[in-house]
Amino acid sequence: MTLTILIIEDNAANLELMRYLLAAAGHTVLTAGDGQAGLDLALEAVPDVILCDLQMPVMDGYTFAARFREVAALAATPLIAVTASAMQGDRQRVLAAGFDGYLTKPLEPETFGAEVLAFYVQQRARPP
Repeated sequence: MTLTILIIEDNAANLELMRYLLAAAGHTVLTAGDGQAGLDLALEAVPDVILCDLQMPVMDGYTFAARFREVAALAATPLIAVTASAMQGDRQRVLAAGFDGYLTKPLEPETFGAEVLAFYVQQRARPP
């Protein structure tokens, strides 16, 4: 299964690692360096999955999630936070903010692509 995946990440090294791993797994990868650019691209491309950092300039991940959830055309698109925030309560805060899932950095290169694909499949299997 090939997906179109939008990665919204301001750290160039993290962005390139995710892009490389997902492209190597056969997915089409779109990238944006901040939440506003990511929202603009999501509206234009309507990707299958969006991976979004939380700490970014211009528009952070929490603001992105709030604005993203207001767009009916994107309502079915799974939104996954990819963050270094792994303290107690962070997962609940992220999910409460409108994200569908949560992956922590540092990423595990061996399993990252499979985790994203499994999450997509799991989200699509949920009843509306």
